[in-house]
Amino acid sequence: MREFLYDYYTFLTKSVEILAFVVGLIVYKKYKNTPVKYFIWFLGWIVFVETIGNYPRHLKDYNLDYLIEGTLIERNYWWFTLFWTSAATFFYSWFFSLRYKSYVFKQIIKICQFIYLLFLLITIFYDPLAFFSYRLEHLSILSVLVILLSLIFYFIELINSERLTNISRSIYFYIAVTIFVWWLVTTPLSFFEKYFTEADWDFIMIKWYIYLISNILMYSIFAFALIWCNPKQDV
Repeated sequence: MREFLYDYYTFLTKSVEILAFVVGLIVYKKYKNTPVKYFIWFLGWIVFVETIGNYPRHLKDYNLDYLIEGTLIERNYWWFTLFWTSAATFFYSWFFSLRYKSYVFKQIIKICQFIYLLFLLITIFYDPLAFFSYRLEHLSILSVLVILLSLIFYFIELINSERLTNISRSIYFYIAVTIFVWWLVTTPLSFFEKYFTEADWDFIMIKWYIYLISNILMYSIFAFALIWCNPKQDV
């Protein structure tokens, strides 16, 4: 039953991710001369990362889990730390910094990116066992702070610009608001990662439901925004 629920959760999450990416490919021509094309590429990157990142389950399904048993990559925390948490940190902070007119904001974000990279490298080389064994709270928190700060700077610039009157068709606005809410909702769950065990199935179910609903809403809004928005409104 538990494996069925996990497979159901994975299937629905993967479906909405693919949906957003496919929609992005369909409307790609509309955004090919704008930075939004990089966002569409990133949606494809997410599908790739999620697919490969589930390798422990894939190997188990084919009775090949013995290949990674007892190795550093037995669990997939390292994969998602590098290719989701870190990649999202750098991509979203860079993506929204493209909208800044303030030189100070751009420099602050660059400094934050450097600090995150420094902490990441120190963690990998100083305590590699922890890096491969579980989710690192300090990197998760730092990632959220960098992303939220980049979003706050975007909102500040939006309020102080003439673009505020065109936000109903601005894809940057939809992406920013969606990501802001998603991170605020899901970040607290990472603090309770140590409870993500067979000993506390109720917490596992709550966590899955929250992530599932959050992901469905986020990727559905991304798909809607890609269709609805007009890139000319963001010039």
